[in-house]
Amino acid sequence: MTLTRRRLLNLVGKAGGAAAAYRTMAAMGLLPVPAAYAGPPNLPPGSGHGVSVVIVGAGIAGMVAALELGKAGYRCRVLEARARPGGRNWTLRSGDTVEEVDGSQAVAWEAGPHMYFNPGPARIPYHHQGILSYCRALGVPLEPLVNDNRGAYFHDDKVLGGKTVLLRQGITDARGFVAELAAKTLDREALDAGVSLADKERIAAFLKDFGALGKDLKYHGSSRAGFAIEPGGGTEAGRRNEPLDVRQLISSEFWWRLNFAESAGMAATMLQPVGGMGRIGEAFGKALGDVVTYEAEVTQLRRTDHGARILWRDRKSGAEHEETADYVVCAAPLTVVKRLDADFTPEVVKAMAAVDYVAAGKVAFEAGRRFWELDDHIYGGISWTSRDITQIWYPSAGFHERNGIIVGAYIWSDDIGEAFAKKPPSQRLADAIADAEVLHPGYAKEVKNGVAVSWAKIPFSGGAWAEWDEGARDAAYPVLLQPDGPFYFAGEHMSYVTGWQEGAVRSAQYTIGQIAERVAARKI
Repeated sequence: MTLTRRRLLNLVGKAGGAAAAYRTMAAMGLLPVPAAYAGPPNLPPGSGHGVSVVIVGAGIAGMVAALELGKAGYRCRVLEARARPGGRNWTLRSGDTVEEVDGSQAVAWEAGPHMYFNPGPARIPYHHQGILSYCRALGVPLEPLVNDNRGAYFHDDKVLGGKTVLLRQGITDARGFVAELAAKTLDREALDAGVSLADKERIAAFLKDFGALGKDLKYHGSSRAGFAIEPGGGTEAGRRNEPLDVRQLISSEFWWRLNFAESAGMAATMLQPVGGMGRIGEAFGKALGDVVTYEAEVTQLRRTDHGARILWRDRKSGAEHEETADYVVCAAPLTVVKRLDADFTPEVVKAMAAVDYVAAGKVAFEAGRRFWELDDHIYGGISWTSRDITQIWYPSAGFHERNGIIVGAYIWSDDIGEAFAKKPPSQRLADAIADAEVLHPGYAKEVKNGVAVSWAKIPFSGGAWAEWDEGARDAAYPVLLQPDGPFYFAGEHMSYVTGWQEGAVRSAQYTIGQIAERVAARKI
């Protein structure tokens, strides 16, 4: 006798969580498997000869569009309001300045190849083959990023008496508890009726290994959870951590953070460009050269009989300029595009207003001593807390260097992010230090020269990434997928991979395909 599919998936879900159940369903053919990345549209060389395109924004989407259209002979011009390429692809280093709508912050860190901070995207999953393919083509070297480190910390003020525990301990004890519960179901009559004795023994062996159960199929703790006293030489046998009260642990409102690396967009190890995420934007900018005009703020878009007229202002000189083009790709965030003086249709204006942007924020500090490595033995990864800072990121570059940059907060929930934006940078930094003390006592004495970035207040961004609710995705998204006369829309917001550079790449490739089809149709 064998397990039914439903019962098998139920057991897998109990033992390994939703991610394990999802992967099992995919392996059984019960879920569609996404198609492999096919690359950009194959635009014949010279197919864009004589066709002009103005692209608003030199973020990843805008630069992908310019690069691919340029290969096919389109005459492209990218107008970028900032003085640099990349948009939200941005790395801060010594001597840089953070401009917000109501002030600025100087980056006063010691210089060094590992002394940088990514206020925007900071990691790339292995399956984001769009952005990875451009890293390969543009010669951007990559290195591993430690995303999930079991040696980092988990803290919730409301459980375990506010005690900070190792992620390793929380994960191991939770899985032991779940495996013990699953093992107990083996004695139920309903399961016995659907499983042979041999299968029952195999399942028991699996659960015993998965959850580090004892011979009695109960969880009594495990060395997987780490040691209160590390084993060593001679008579130093060590002592493992006592099991946590898992019933308290699962009562935490954010217990799922223990398994965050199991989600589709995450992994234990991910990728990052050597020297900072901004290396990707810099490489695109170098490849495009004078195709990009910097500090060019677009102020007006108007349709004409044969395309569009674009007005833009040189932010250095204040001079006004006019461009004409057959097509315009609006590759800036919709928070920016919807404020332009443009003759979009009412349907498009309404659709743009339906999209929300996340008020995410990050804080980074310089540390003269890599205390997380020296005192806590943490090499990369993320610690979690119920405090407002939400996360502390430890650098995956510069191991065993004298100093480093630690990300002292990564906030993405709207209520906390909006409150963060309202505070002056000095208050953001003070609050981040106070929150981090619970994870690293003495933190205030270790960090200095903080920088606090609120994406809601960054000019020409107005938010970190787009969030579509179900209604807006169904009603507004299809409107923006279609061209509005000569105007097209691209960016991470025009994808199902919002919040990732991959979404920007895929969106740009979709849009240039639309333009190429329209150009080809006009030539027939």
